[in-house]
Amino acid sequence: MENLVLYCKTFHRDIELVKRLVDSINQFNVDAIKTYISVPKRDLKLFLAANLENVNLIEDELVYEGHVKGWLQQQIVKSSFYKLNIATNWVCIDSDAFFIKPFYISDFIYKDDIPYTIIHEQKELFSWTANNFNLLGFDPKESFTEDRKKIMNVFERNGRIYDFGPAPTIWSSKVWLDLENQYMIPNNLTLQQLIEYCPSEFTWYGETLLRFNTIPLYPAEPLFKVFHYKQQIDEFSRLNLSVEALSKNYLGIILQSNIS
Repeated sequence: MENLVLYCKTFHRDIELVKRLVDSINQFNVDAIKTYISVPKRDLKLFLAANLENVNLIEDELVYEGHVKGWLQQQIVKSSFYKLNIATNWVCIDSDAFFIKPFYISDFIYKDDIPYTIIHEQKELFSWTANNFNLLGFDPKESFTEDRKKIMNVFERNGRIYDFGPAPTIWSSKVWLDLENQYMIPNNLTLQQLIEYCPSEFTWYGETLLRFNTIPLYPAEPLFKVFHYKQQIDEFSRLNLSVEALSKNYLGIILQSNIS
């Protein structure tokens, strides 16, 4: 079993984005970390025909055989990757991301098989949205807080509200196993039921880690610069900022697929 791999769950509509992601991995993957991509069985031929270099393609159905559709299924598949026993840790990366600088195992692993954990309070995004409420017309912090508190309450945790994302996240199979063995099985629950109750796989992972102290916690800020809204891209262009400047603090960029 590998200590660390890159893993992306995707589907046919994002194939061009996947090509961009894979190209960036092949350009900047200094330590030759293996890459796995899972797609629905019906899309496998399409991705095989794309001849993605240095990629291990697998079917979603090997990871999860349920019948939930859309966003919920994506979260369940991503969170179930540990069941394949491919890797102890994986960088869970979405297809709308791409690397912009060389990256190494040490960017994700503290030492041995202990990964860094993405954990922060999302102050950068919420500072921006507070200043741009008139552009957005809503406050994303409200739904963010509601979702996090639902899972915090499950584990009877009070205190600060953390974000354990966005992607790419660094996940340990040990944490997902703890969620399964110490919470789901004793309460006769499935991962699908948890995600349906609160669709925030990042939070299920992070709060499980805090509840059971599965692995030592070595905090890390988000790895990629995320453009959540078109207005952020417009601002980036207006201020004449550069990818080179972003690379000083981030390994890559995420242009969420609904705005890219």
